[in-house]
Amino acid sequence: MTSATDDGFTGFPGIGKATAIPNLFFAAVLPRLDSPGALLSFLWVARLVQEQRGDARCVAAEEIWSHPAARESFETIGGGREGLNAGLLRCVELRALLGLELTGGPEPGAVYFLNNPGSRRAVARARAGELRIRPDTAARPLTLREERPGIFRLYEEHIGTITPMIGDRLVEAEETYSPEWIEDAFREAAELNIRNWRYIERILRNWAEEGRPNETAGRDSFEDQKRRYLGGSLGHVVRYR
Repeated sequence: MTSATDDGFTGFPGIGKATAIPNLFFAAVLPRLDSPGALLSFLWVARLVQEQRGDARCVAAEEIWSHPAARESFETIGGGREGLNAGLLRCVELRALLGLELTGGPEPGAVYFLNNPGSRRAVARARAGELRIRPDTAARPLTLREERPGIFRLYEEHIGTITPMIGDRLVEAEETYSPEWIEDAFREAAELNIRNWRYIERILRNWAEEGRPNETAGRDSFEDQKRRYLGGSLGHVVRYR
């Protein structure tokens, strides 16, 4: 039971149900949630899917909206139903949530998962037709507006898993450098087959301090890049990554 009176909330009980939020959320996701609706969307998906059992733990926007406390929170600070819909999509864009579009059957529409290993397996199986999220439905990727890949997605694609410490550094880099520079730095490291954040970070710092080489004349050749970085100030970063 909640500890509430007519005077307001009086505190949490010593023992009670709890919703688990990964520590990485606070470093890698929370700083990038740019609206109350996005934050509420993530919290309510986390709250509701953790009450479920089975392989396909997901919720639709309507299921969130039908929860009285969820509706009240969105109507109070989250922009209402429109804020819920926009917030869910924003969380999918940030890869904090995974989304699928269900077609056919009695319950078509979008459903949302926490982005964790179990959900990633479930989404892959659903897209392959091996798992039914809802009866008589087929699953396809959720369509989002086209935009540049964010720094977190670039890191996952080029380097690997994001730790809380790396998450802090990625947020700092995103606030410091333009999306074009970040994307180009990842590309330049990939062309040299170097998958190391310290190396990419140093490329960005060098560009900020010394200017981008050949910025107006076109890209350096592969050999030029090797000579400039492997033989220059980034050599120790590559050798000791």
